[in-house]
This record gives sequence, structure tokens and C-alpha cells, in this order.
Amino acid sequence: MKTIACIIARTNSTRLPQKVLLEVNGRRVIEHIINRIKEVKNIDEIYIATSTHPDDKILGQIAYQNNIKIHYGSETSVIDRMLEIGEKENAKNLIRITGDNIFTDPQILEMTLTAHKESKAEYSRAEKLPIGTTAEVIDVNALKRCYCSIDPEKSEYLFYYIFDPTKYKTLVMLPKDNSLIKEYASLTVDTPSDMERTKYIFNNIDSKIILYRDIVKLSHDNKIPFYEIDKDTIIKLPDNGSIRYGDFRNLLDKRIHESIHRYY
Repeated sequence: MKTIACIIARTNSTRLPQKVLLEVNGRRVIEHIINRIKEVKNIDEIYIATSTHPDDKILGQIAYQNNIKIHYGSETSVIDRMLEIGEKENAKNLIRITGDNIFTDPQILEMTLTAHKESKAEYSRAEKLPIGTTAEVIDVNALKRCYCSIDPEKSEYLFYYIFDPTKYKTLVMLPKDNSLIKEYASLTVDTPSDMERTKYIFNNIDSKIILYRDIVKLSHDNKIPFYEIDKDTIIKLPDNGSIRYGDFRNLLDKRIHESIHRYY
């Protein structure tokens, strides 16, 4: 009944080259993520799930330096990499953390993992929060079913396929405190502007592990640069599709409504 964390990371980013290797406050982006996941109880192993491309070998060095594991798999199929790790570890649940989510909140993730197990959910995530704050907990058998129903080469957008309460038993964690609800915001690291925002947060919060609540408090007193997302912002979808962020939120709200709810 193992739970394995998979940090999905490569070094081939284009909008912000080698973003997972960029340094913030003395550590590389991916090392901040590793340290956050280490704070979460009841995770049996942490993996960097990367590719066999020669440029990604440096991630093996980082895994070794941080005393976690590495898996080299498909360059294009995230779901293949995850299932290979699941099989290797005989895992029950996999946690998917993307390598640009430097502010993945360990407390929220731990609560999500607990609720996922208690509810016997197949897919669990926290919602109504900024992009880049949460991770996903996925039952391996559900992930195998998902694999059979999608093009694995498009599994960069995995959550779009598996966060589907009509096909899977989905659970969402929602904040009781309305001040924490901030779905039109981003904390991910994907562009130079995102990196500017990230450095601003690190420069203005003195904490070993910056939690989402710390960022909310900062945002009440200061204007965090490049934090807000306009509803007309265009985001990518599979098959070269795109959608306005406001319409995307409406789609997610429908899925949230149809899922099991847990509150924190």
C-alpha cells in the first residue's frame, strides 16, 4: 500500500529555459520542491520522474544529492513514467507534482493524501487555490484505466483527463476560510515574470518552508507582482486547443461540484 511522490521534471523548457535548475534563495527550483515533499507524512519514496534524454542526466545528480530516487523514462509520456515508477515500487497511490510548482504546499498535500485514503478516492486534489499550490493524489489502478483511454503522448495534461467525476471517484479539498480562496492567481514558475514573482515572495517572507497561508498574508499587505490571472488569459489544452481562463475555471467548477468534498 505504498504512496510514492513523483516530481515530473525535465530540462527542456522553452519559455523559461531550464527553469527547474534556476536558483532561488540559494537553492534550485526543484530542490525547493523536494524539501517541501519531504515535509509530508506517509510518503514512502520521492522520485524525480524525468526522461532518458542526455540533457536530463543532471536531474539524477540532484536526486542523489538530495537523497531521493530518480526514474528515466519517456521523453513525451508523463503517464508512462508514472506507471513505471508505480510498478517498480508496487505502489497503491502516486502523487503527481509538476517541476514548476515551487510553492506546492506540504500541509495541504498531507491533508489531501489523508482524505484520499480515508475516502478510497481514485483522484484527489485541492481546489479554489492559485495554480502551482497543490499536487494530485492518484490511485494506480485508476491511472492504468486512464492510460487505456487517452493518447499517452498528451499526458502532460494528465489532470485534464483524470479529474473527471463521471469516470473516476474524485475528491477535492476546499478551504473553510474564504480568504484562502484565490483561483484567479498563479504561483507556478513557467516564465520570466513568474520567476520575478517567486523571488519577490522569497525576499518578503522569512520562513524555512513558505506555506500558502504565508503568501496570502503577504498579498493582503503588498501587491505581489504577476500574481493575478485575468479571466481572458488564454491557456493551452490538449490537441493544440486553447480556452479562456474564465471558461476553464467554469469547467473545473463543474467537476468540483460533482466530486466528493472535504474541507480544511
